[in-house]
Amino acid sequence: MKGFRNSTLFLLGAGLCGVGALSLQPEPASAETETGDRPEIIVPRAGGRAAFEKFGCITCHLGDGRGGQNEGGYGADLRITKLTEEELVQTIANGRAGKGMPPFKGLIDDETLGVLAKYIKVELRLK
Repeated sequence: MKGFRNSTLFLLGAGLCGVGALSLQPEPASAETETGDRPEIIVPRAGGRAAFEKFGCITCHLGDGRGGQNEGGYGADLRITKLTEEELVQTIANGRAGKGMPPFKGLIDDETLGVLAKYIKVELRLK
């Protein structure tokens, strides 16, 4: 009986210590906004190269960005573009009707437009 009593007291004490330890743990951060809605988190699934291929940029600008006369028409040489990243975003979104560049606004989300512009300025740039 004494063993049962000691083990019961031990378990009861251990349980109380566990509850005390849990109350010392910081509360996890909440991902909810003030309205209680959870914000949408967009995680890019691929880099600029994948988007460059997915949206058909290679049709006119070719895989290395050199452009020129090809099956898609005449694509600008993106390796030497003087456009800034922001100007590239605007050009991809709105197109250049007089030069044959179609608009991609509504087809490509804003984050991917930025990824494409950075890819063009950093990766395709002639080194």
